[in-house]
Amino acid sequence: MINIIKSEIYKIKGTWLPWIHIVLPIAYSLIFYLASKTTGLKNFEESDIIQTYFVLLGAVMPIILCFISSKVFDMEMSAGKFQVLLSTTKSRSKAYIGKLLVLELGFVISLSLSVVIFALLTGYQNILDWFIEFFLILISSLSLYMIHLWVSIELSSGASIGLGFLETMIALLSMTVIGDSIWYFIPCTWGSRLPAMYITMSKVSDASYFYKELRLWCLIASFIILILFISSIIWFNKWDGKSISE
Repeated sequence: MINIIKSEIYKIKGTWLPWIHIVLPIAYSLIFYLASKTTGLKNFEESDIIQTYFVLLGAVMPIILCFISSKVFDMEMSAGKFQVLLSTTKSRSKAYIGKLLVLELGFVISLSLSVVIFALLTGYQNILDWFIEFFLILISSLSLYMIHLWVSIELSSGASIGLGFLETMIALLSMTVIGDSIWYFIPCTWGSRLPAMYITMSKVSDASYFYKELRLWCLIASFIILILFISSIIWFNKWDGKSISE
């Protein structure tokens, strides 16, 4: 598995993927901090500023992930139409998991930068709160990467990008009453709803409702992530190296 991960890292070494994981989070945190000091956001409470920061971060996450997945698709397509990926190891499951782990590693670096920089700039909250909010968004990314890898490889990179923009719209809509009873079932909404729910929970005296919501989400999300992972492994092992778009 270590060799597979090294191979995946080597593939993206000379591309724009490492840079996008560094430049985007730095730019987002700096721009948002500047906005929080110069726009109407400066009149908000600290918790509301942080909540807005994470809601927007979670909402645009599908767009960023879809472009990364599409780039990975294009790279594998140009490298012998996926034959390099399929011949990396005798175990297709390891090849898929290795690619997924490298994508997640990049996201961890990117998300860490966006959280740490904004935390240092603002001085809001304590380390534990920042870590919990970081972890909640990280969980959301795993299911999205599995979805977009499948869409990019099986359908096309264009389909993945289109889905990413649709997911962002759904994530923003989920923050309204429209998503109150269904967001648990829609992975693209988790990145916005979960941090917002945690921050709101810390402001109320009776958090029993939020604990109930969190328990329900944990149950549903665990099932969805497990199904996505098992389905992805089964699909990748049976995949013939061709996509519908070919």
